[in-house]
Amino acid sequence: MARFQLRDYQQEAVAATLKHFRQSNESAVIVLPTGSGKSLVIAELARLARRKILVLTHVKELVEQNHQKYQSLGLEAGVYSAGLKLKQTEHQVTFASIQSAARNLDDFNQAYSLIIIDECHRVNVADKSVNNDKSLSAQGSQEVGESANQYQQIIHRLKTVNPDVKLLGLTATPYRLGLGWIYRKHYRGFVRSEQARPFEHCIYELPLRYLIKRQYLTEPKLVDATIEHYDFSSLKENTAGEYNSTEVNALLNKHHRVTKGITEQVVELGVNRQGIMIFAATVEHAKEIYRYLPAEHSALIIGATESAERDRLISGFKQRHIKYLVNVSVLTTGFDAPHVDMIAILRPTQSVSLYQQIIGRGLRLSDHKKDCLVIDYTGNDFDLFQPEVGEKKPNNQSQPVQVMCPSCEFPNVFWGVCDDDGYLVEHYGRRCQGLVDDNGHTHQCDYRFVFKECSHCGSENDIAARTCIQCSEVLVDPDDMLKKALQLKDSKVIRCAGVSLAQAKEKGKLAITYHDEQGVQLSESFDFTKPSQVNAFNAIFAHRISANIAARLGTTKSYEVSNLEQALKLAEVLPCPDFVIAKKQKYYWRIKHRLFDYQGHYRKANALR
Repeated sequence: MARFQLRDYQQEAVAATLKHFRQSNESAVIVLPTGSGKSLVIAELARLARRKILVLTHVKELVEQNHQKYQSLGLEAGVYSAGLKLKQTEHQVTFASIQSAARNLDDFNQAYSLIIIDECHRVNVADKSVNNDKSLSAQGSQEVGESANQYQQIIHRLKTVNPDVKLLGLTATPYRLGLGWIYRKHYRGFVRSEQARPFEHCIYELPLRYLIKRQYLTEPKLVDATIEHYDFSSLKENTAGEYNSTEVNALLNKHHRVTKGITEQVVELGVNRQGIMIFAATVEHAKEIYRYLPAEHSALIIGATESAERDRLISGFKQRHIKYLVNVSVLTTGFDAPHVDMIAILRPTQSVSLYQQIIGRGLRLSDHKKDCLVIDYTGNDFDLFQPEVGEKKPNNQSQPVQVMCPSCEFPNVFWGVCDDDGYLVEHYGRRCQGLVDDNGHTHQCDYRFVFKECSHCGSENDIAARTCIQCSEVLVDPDDMLKKALQLKDSKVIRCAGVSLAQAKEKGKLAITYHDEQGVQLSESFDFTKPSQVNAFNAIFAHRISANIAARLGTTKSYEVSNLEQALKLAEVLPCPDFVIAKKQKYYWRIKHRLFDYQGHYRKANALR
């Protein structure tokens, strides 16, 4: 068997792994595009290991592929996979399917030093239920139920034997629908998530453009279909980004003409193509597409296709006896046919990961292959090179914008809205994503662009927080505050639609007037001749003024007001609260609360009723 040589980036990925695990036991992820040779990185890491290694993945084809790459180094390893009819654990390195391993946890009672998970975007956040030892017995694994996370079961089992076992994941798509990024911290110095994630660190990442530019991968040629698309906009996806097959079939049954036209175009555009993969929406849809294709050169693979028949059809496709391969959700990972040079997507999805995996089937290099033609007939609106993941897009006007942090100067990328000249109007970022080095220990920058202030200690908290991160006191619910104020006769609440500044009649005082949609006003003043009043103004507004200036001007300067002249110049950047609550005094209304960054049940000013 041929001995493979690592490419430069594969060697870098191996070096990054060794460096990370020499310094830390925290879990890590390597991100390499589909077709970049993740199996070679796995093989090299396993070769360098001196203790037992377990390599996990979810399909037998990947188990076999990873095992073969390791064998190419002239080394022997075990295979643990019911699909491959092998259950070997005696070797130093074992390549296993997660399903087989999770069903036989008692076979993995030795001390492993490293767990490697291929296609690790499938791993869920640890479930507390897997920490129950009883649930981890061979019999108990069934008690956990079908919803239990099989990866977390095997991880926990190996950690009970060796608490220092290390966890490494590899994937081309480090995110999943509903969760966002699968790791928290990136080695380039930013944070992907404040919440728990399956992995802690991304230690190496290579962009798709890099591999295409250096001709390690085939360039995808994305073109718009010249005929009618399917319109799936009326359908609602589930949490996995997929659609109900009954509803999809009902829609497609109304458009047989469209399906026939699309299939005819695929055949027409594929005349000079070597291998064409067609991804259908449902089994019924796949069968309809297959009927319109040249029978002698086409094959159909669905979930119900027998294993032996599937292997026969795939072999025929790889040997180019079959040109058109139609499938439904079964050939998105673990399928390697480098000659594929045309992808037709006839299935809708909201999953960026799935979309990239589909196109990845056509990116491997092959003789006489210049590019891979990709046609999407469903209107999936993804950028293959810069997929939008993480926070959901707030509205149709939003676009990725760069916002500098006034504290650590990190250039954050948030959703935001720009005007016609390209200047930022507003952004929807909450907290700086930068990583700060504090005496050798990194942590996320504490700066918050929007926040909920604790009434007990004054600390800034996330706007969705229920308890203070500093004093652990329960934070006041803004809806409860508004509801109570609306019920009191001596309270007034306005939805603030704007704010204006002016110099008050008294010398040295700043007058701030808050306006609602109907012209009702509430006012307050700050005496800038008194240090305590200056501090009070800055305590309310300075942080938010700094955030506004940073967003609009790109500066990282933290801004505090020291005199009236400065304050009067802030009309364009003074933050406007969403609600203002005042209490009746003897002769005037005294402002008690200003609710910024409001999220709740009450309508804000200028919002649709």
